[in-house]
Amino acid sequence: MSKVPEMQRRNQDSKKYNEPNVISFGPYHHDKPHLRAAENMKPICVRKFLAESNQDIEDLYKKIESNIKAVRVCNDTLAMTKYNDEKLGWMMLLDGCFILQFIHSSAREEDMSNLLRNHEMSLVELDLFLLENQIPFGILRLIFEGAQFKYGSTMKYMINRFVADRNGILPAGYGRGLPQLPEESSHLLHLMRIALLGGKDKIPRKNPKQLRFTRQFFLHVMELRAAGISLRPSNRGFLTDISFESNFFRGSLKLTQITITEFTHTRCLNILAYEMCSEGPDDYAVTSYICFLGILIDDADDVKELRSRHILCNFLGSDEEVTRIFHEIANNLVDPAIYQEIEVLI
Repeated sequence: MSKVPEMQRRNQDSKKYNEPNVISFGPYHHDKPHLRAAENMKPICVRKFLAESNQDIEDLYKKIESNIKAVRVCNDTLAMTKYNDEKLGWMMLLDGCFILQFIHSSAREEDMSNLLRNHEMSLVELDLFLLENQIPFGILRLIFEGAQFKYGSTMKYMINRFVADRNGILPAGYGRGLPQLPEESSHLLHLMRIALLGGKDKIPRKNPKQLRFTRQFFLHVMELRAAGISLRPSNRGFLTDISFESNFFRGSLKLTQITITEFTHTRCLNILAYEMCSEGPDDYAVTSYICFLGILIDDADDVKELRSRHILCNFLGSDEEVTRIFHEIANNLVDPAIYQEIEVLI
């Protein structure tokens, strides 16, 4: 599993956005003092998941144990030295069962108040998609592939729905069906990135050579409006759904509808960190999208205009806060120019 790149760690708020608040998954933050209380919840969730999925814990452990070398390869070597194969195997089993039971309970809207308060539920959802708080998706598959639930959807569908609806950027389910997510993925954060891109694992990169020429002429939202370019929400709902149509001296820029919540900042920074890693996706698709928005949004008036055009829904309350967030996220990013073609047309 990847670790947050050193460049992003130098941010003074790195711990706030990159370290778990309530619960750890995997080896990187395991047994930290402020996370130990949550360890008591895991056995309870494991027993519930095993009972509802009609599985035996010893059988699952043997499956994980036979794949433990692959788990070690997935993680930072130094972090692995603290755990022998048995301890690592049980860690994967407990963490994996907790994650699947949490998703299963969320899908069925079960009451989990005996374990978590409402605000803790939200924090667990946040912790689930931190880059350094991932476990291999292959482990989750080993656990759920033999599940025999008496009712409801398959575990695979519940995972895909859960990931797609909790991305912190796109409105849940609005204007789009559940994207066709791949059989293979590295972890839940990787799966979330794919969902944001409409089921695509990789977006073709543009040649960035002309970017320096075009970028200096690219306008903010209010400047585009003054130039006769209207903004409209796109018909679909993924980050890749951006287009521009020109009609003589006027034009129309279609943008994906997005929501800005208390999760957005953390979600974005962790996906960007994943794209920066050597083992991460090398198309930098989400990075390029954030850079594109960072250009469009210069101040609160730009955010207000996006809201009035039903392109941006602000759950933070303050348009100034949205502006600050995008400036912070886009700061020091190098744009790989996936949306350069749109900028050239404008």
